[in-house]
This record gives sequence, structure tokens and C-alpha cells, in this order.
Amino acid sequence: MSAMRRLILDLPEPLFAALSEAASAKGRSLHEELRHRLRKSLPPDPCAVTRSGRTEERLLAPVRARVAADIGQATGWDDLQSRMRAKGYIFRERGGGLALHRLSDGERLCKGSEIGAAYADLMRRFRAPFPGHSHRHLVPRILGGDPAATPVMHPDPPVWDDDDPILIDPD
Repeated sequence: MSAMRRLILDLPEPLFAALSEAASAKGRSLHEELRHRLRKSLPPDPCAVTRSGRTEERLLAPVRARVAADIGQATGWDDLQSRMRAKGYIFRERGGGLALHRLSDGERLCKGSEIGAAYADLMRRFRAPFPGHSHRHLVPRILGGDPAATPVMHPDPPVWDDDDPILIDPD
């Protein structure tokens, strides 16, 4: 968790009243509202989403580099979450998969699959769904119906369509 620093700020009464009213309307404290507005005014950090919905690679790379070894070495969901917490992150359910969130403020940073943590791959490796994940219908499809099934340490290679042309010349 990042350290907090105190800032004393003098605001004109109308601005203070407007911020207080906005915070109250959103169920936030004045401090939370001000932090939220300041965060929104800064450039995206550390991951920005492009129009295609993918996080920009230049912003993903440092996060991926920071957590890749931990993702690869984790032996289960609890171990993975402990390793992520040590780096200031946490995985949370997002749709049918996982998303990486900043631990300090809960902000969603990127999809798990964008940093090498695809939910299906991790579920196979750990032989169990993410604790509390609401998409239980994925378990039979990914684990063959048995969460205690033999682990698949490496995903199967892709199945290629027989109609695809062979583009490699044997000469």
C-alpha cells in the first residue's frame, strides 16, 4: 500500500461547498471525493485502455514485468494473491475472468489475460476456480466437471483448422 501524505489546502467557500455536496451525493467523504477527482485529472497510471478495449502495451509492459515471475511461480490462488499483495496488486473477478486491481485504492488496472494470467489457464493449473467467482458454469468446461481433476500444467497446443493452407515451403 502506498504511503499517504498530508496536504493542507485552502479552498474558497463555494468550491468547498460544491465538493462537499458532490461527495455526499456519491456516498464519499470529502477526502475521498477530492482524491478521486485528482486521480481522474492525471494521466492514466499504470494501464490505459485503447478504443479496442485492450490496455496500451507500453503501459502494460512494466506491470507484466513486475508480476510475471510471481504468476508463474504461484502454487494456488492463495499463494497468487499473497504474491500480488506483496507487489501492491490484487486479482478480482471481472466478468468471466479476472482483472488486476491496485491494492491501495482498488482501481482496476487491466485484464488478467493481458499480463499472462488468463483465468482458464490459472484454473487448470490450480485445479480450482477462483474463490468466490460467480461464473461457476466455467468449471465443467475448463476442468471437465471435476475441480479435483488432474492438473494441466501447460495448456494444450491450439487445434488448427484443416482448411488452413500450409505456408512453409519445404525447400
